[in-house]
Amino acid sequence: MNSFEKNRLPHMVFGEGTAKQAGAKFKAMGCSKCLVVTDKGVMEVGLVDPIVESLKKEGIDYVIYDKTLPNPPDYICIEVAKLLTDETCDCTLAIGGGSSIDTAKAANLIANIPDEIKDLHDYSALGTKMKPQFNRTAKFICIPTTSGTGAEVTGSAVIHDTKRNLKYSFANENQIADVVIIDPELTYGMPPRATATVGLDALSHAIEVVVGTMQHDFAAPIALDAIDRIRRWLPIVYKDPANKEARAQMAYAADMAESTGGAANGHAVAHAIGSKYNLVHGHSCIMVMPTLIRHQANTAPEGIRKLADIFSVPTIGTNEEVAGYVADAVLDFYKSFGFTTCKEAIKASGFDDDKKTFVENLIPAILDDYKSQLWMPPIHRPEDRQMLVKVCEMIYDEE
Repeated sequence: MNSFEKNRLPHMVFGEGTAKQAGAKFKAMGCSKCLVVTDKGVMEVGLVDPIVESLKKEGIDYVIYDKTLPNPPDYICIEVAKLLTDETCDCTLAIGGGSSIDTAKAANLIANIPDEIKDLHDYSALGTKMKPQFNRTAKFICIPTTSGTGAEVTGSAVIHDTKRNLKYSFANENQIADVVIIDPELTYGMPPRATATVGLDALSHAIEVVVGTMQHDFAAPIALDAIDRIRRWLPIVYKDPANKEARAQMAYAADMAESTGGAANGHAVAHAIGSKYNLVHGHSCIMVMPTLIRHQANTAPEGIRKLADIFSVPTIGTNEEVAGYVADAVLDFYKSFGFTTCKEAIKASGFDDDKKTFVENLIPAILDDYKSQLWMPPIHRPEDRQMLVKVCEMIYDEE
């Protein structure tokens, strides 16, 4: 067996209507004032109101910040941290997708970093100023309103560096939530395209665990189960958004896909593509998966053969052949929801980059993300430059 280390997991509550337990959970933790972090879209559709009512019921005062943005900008994370301090809140409640959750997650920690923060990037996973002893004082509950990002269970927030135009991981285990409430009811109104986008993000998380270089005996069974559920239930909920069982299955699978402690190394490239070409996160992530699978054919052959079983493709052949079958199956799966491959996607986003420009544009951002150091064969060292170029070219050429 491989040796491994797994971060702690939050206390989890799962089921329809469970979001209304937020107030009682904070009350049990001795909290008195809550900072609610969300976005205007979630506010407008009325998802926040009944949850806030649960705070009122328990006598917990609150203030709402509803200005979070997709791909959380560094300055907003700092702004929310200041609000948390200025309002003397002793707990934080994140309601929304990964952006709201990551904003709250980062803000909780930033509020307790004693330094004068001049550049948040200095505290990235490859920066020099993040310390493991930094901790949050606010109690923290996450309630996701999508089934995909898994941000509610991790100790890392993905931040957009507005000066450098790249995404980076703001990682510290002490960011992990105290409680996660997974209420499938909150996802009932999601339209098909958004449902597929976040579902493919969840699929990417789980695939990366299975084929990544840090796969282990705790992570793999959970990730494989999540992949099997997503493969079966995402097409159903895409065609029938009102299907409650499918919503519950996807909500569970998305949470489990990120509860394993595995490393999402493909996200290093996906973050670069998303930030440089303004692509939706889930689309960027799933575009990377076929290349990741092909690249790691000989470092994760057992896991890839298990993926072959799930996607009903041949398991007989060389490692490279089986990886090719699986990669093609993943391509077909995501294209079945109307998502395009790389060249078409960046063109539709308003970019006319040829392959060489695409590669040169991505490499600095990829290397800035610590997850790029987890590919095998490696792509992050100076001597791996040609391998990194090849990976980027493969993503560009996937059809």
